[in-house]
Amino acid sequence: MGEHMGESEQRGAEERIVLPKGGSAALACQAGLVTVSAVDDGSIRVDFGSPECSVMLRITEAIELHDGDLIAAGQTWMSFEAGHDRRPARLHLLDEVGAIHMTLTLRGTSLTLGRTSGDVVLPRDEALSELHLQLLMRGDSVFLQDLASSNGTWTVVRPGEVLPSSSTLAIGERLVRVSTPPPVGSEPAVADRGWRTSVHVAA
Repeated sequence: MGEHMGESEQRGAEERIVLPKGGSAALACQAGLVTVSAVDDGSIRVDFGSPECSVMLRITEAIELHDGDLIAAGQTWMSFEAGHDRRPARLHLLDEVGAIHMTLTLRGTSLTLGRTSGDVVLPRDEALSELHLQLLMRGDSVFLQDLASSNGTWTVVRPGEVLPSSSTLAIGERLVRVSTPPPVGSEPAVADRGWRTSVHVAA
């Protein structure tokens, strides 16, 4: 790390870290360190040793969900269960202790969720936007998209996950935006979880 340490600039509640090529930065969490590293293609790798470290990604573009992904929107927590053996994928809404209290089977092409409108309405969660997020079903894949919500839609980052440059991470109570310079002579990098096709909001 040493000579390749990223440059950190705090702007209000959000810090900004710019990683040089091949660089990394260590950030403290409540149970150890989180390391963010610049990948050759311009993306960012996130590593941490303790499962008690809480690292979350703010969704800014549609991302593909994977089995077991945890999602936070407003005060609502959800877990994603991928489909298999011809059974469609499911979204589980969780209660305060993490137990499943509602399960949504993901059929059709999309499902929207919000406080006052959408396919699923959760009026008791005042931290949700009126129309907060949508899930898009494309073949065997499911994608998550934030619908310009006030408080954002977040997913829990797994150790070793690769994210796009300019990702905003919540590490405990710390909000950090991590960027890398674009690779010279190449197109902007697309993260492993990004979707190359444009996504349109469901009517």
